[in-house]
Amino acid sequence: MKNLILPVLMLFTMFNQAQAAGVPSRVTIEVNAEISTGVRIFAEGKDVTNSSIPPITLKDKNGYMDGITPVLHFIGNASSVSISLQEPTGQNLISENNDEMRIKTSWVRADGGEVTTAYPLQNQPVYPTLQDVPDQLKGVKIRFISAARSETYPLGLYSGTYVVTVTPSV
Repeated sequence: MKNLILPVLMLFTMFNQAQAAGVPSRVTIEVNAEISTGVRIFAEGKDVTNSSIPPITLKDKNGYMDGITPVLHFIGNASSVSISLQEPTGQNLISENNDEMRIKTSWVRADGGEVTTAYPLQNQPVYPTLQDVPDQLKGVKIRFISAARSETYPLGLYSGTYVVTVTPSV
């Protein structure tokens, strides 16, 4: 019997060592992803975020220089946006001869109504993709019109840069 106990003890010890060596180890990995609110600006079907749209050429209309931007659409994951307009210093376009043309600006809403750009335009819709925009021809535009009649300004090419800022709502 003593001859049998030693091999059984050795077998039991080897089995316990094998179990100890085969115990699985674990580590827990926690994964987080925070999505920030993001909105892109589209004009004429092109992403113009942080860039520019083609220059707006003002033309004589009823005695005033008048022009309007293409429709702007807002694409992203915000519920809506507020848009504001920063005008050039003095709200004027400047010619190559340093002549000034005072410009009045207005938001042209999707319904065709116009309101001053002196205040932000609130609660503008944001769509998940450009294909989700119900009517590509409707959206916000900006109208630029001279404060005085065309013939009161000296001849020349006038220019100035305006900046639209889009602030997402969550």
